[in-house]
Amino acid sequence: MTPSFQHRHRRAWILAWVFLALARWAAADTAGDLAPAAPTEITAAWVDRLLAEAQERSPTLAAAGARAEAATAAVGGVRTWEDPVFTVGLALPTARGTKSSEDGNILYGIEQKLPVFGRPKLAREAAEAEAAQEKLGVAYETQKLRRDLTVALVDLALADESVDLARQDLGWLELTQAAVDQRYRVGKTSQVEWLKVQTEHAQAKDRLKTLVLQREHRQVGVNRLLNRKLDAPWPTVVLPAAPPALVEGEALIAAAEEADPRLQILRQDIARTEAMTRVTRQRRQPDIGIGVQGRNYSGDGGLREGLVTVSFTLPWLNARRYDQDLQRDRARMRASEFEMADYALALRESLHRSLIDLDAARRQVRLYRDELIPLTEQTLASARTAWENNLGRLQDMLEAQRLLVDNRLVLAQALAEQGRLQAELSFRTGRTDLALFTRSMPSSESTP
Repeated sequence: MTPSFQHRHRRAWILAWVFLALARWAAADTAGDLAPAAPTEITAAWVDRLLAEAQERSPTLAAAGARAEAATAAVGGVRTWEDPVFTVGLALPTARGTKSSEDGNILYGIEQKLPVFGRPKLAREAAEAEAAQEKLGVAYETQKLRRDLTVALVDLALADESVDLARQDLGWLELTQAAVDQRYRVGKTSQVEWLKVQTEHAQAKDRLKTLVLQREHRQVGVNRLLNRKLDAPWPTVVLPAAPPALVEGEALIAAAEEADPRLQILRQDIARTEAMTRVTRQRRQPDIGIGVQGRNYSGDGGLREGLVTVSFTLPWLNARRYDQDLQRDRARMRASEFEMADYALALRESLHRSLIDLDAARRQVRLYRDELIPLTEQTLASARTAWENNLGRLQDMLEAQRLLVDNRLVLAQALAEQGRLQAELSFRTGRTDLALFTRSMPSSESTP
């Protein structure tokens, strides 16, 4: 190879590397608004920033906001005074020979219904109760979106951890495969062992491809919640660390019974139904109106007669129907009360289950992180040393490696489960920081 050819070859490689660097820089600049470049740990502050972005784009929140806006407008639309009724007519001649010039043949009048029995106030209270319920619906959808977004990030972080473990495993198998190949060439290992490591390597490579595709799907899930492009890139997401405390069950349940968004909606639904019941009860009272009427003669336009009238409806004729309406609203209110009571019981049961699962996940994290994984790493190191010195089997080393990968995956899954449960508890209590409901661990569980 001539020096000039080597120089041209080296220059081509330099240009290729420069082009690749520029392409990566352009791609990072294009995706800069979509996601941070560095690995990011899931924190409440980061989730809040993403939630603020999702609130501007979420169709679900937009629909809930529109319903709340409509209900608020309905409050302002409640009328204290109903529209007056204007009447006009023409008197027709009769067989008795009524003289139009004396009695007048043009009839006109106006009547106004009076706001009696506090009906406008009751209607306004009912509208305000419905508006308050719709506003709680917006808060519910917002908290639900925050929970779903946190869970999606946790799933993405678990997928990232799984891909990282699979890549580490593949790298370890490639080194082992090279060592086995070298030993096989000099006759220090059998063909079966060579085939075993080849099979393990091929399976790990295929498993990595599957996990990468699954990670892409988790990324799509997060982008959907944020209403971004489904293929928008995301950085590596890191699972949160294990909490060094136990959750106080009674304090957390009490907070959830006060702040659970669904429970608040059910309480407000009872208030709305009660307000509607009061409106229905007042409908049994008569509508009262006052009016003014006049008669004019079309020939000279002169006034022939003027009247002041008082009118009222007769609701007593439909008393049974009004009773049925009142019975309907009372039944609806009882249904809302029973529904709220049932949900409160289900909430306590769900929180109890979540606290048990959270404690189990916490203990599992400590078990695998502090005991099983270090022990497995020591065992793998010993098995590799024994195999390299012809004192152990390849199968023992491969099984120790499989066990190490599985233990690390279980640790990641326990951290992810902990993150999902914390997101659910935050959704129920309205608190992003669960430290308010924690207590110190017993000394027997303290970290060595």
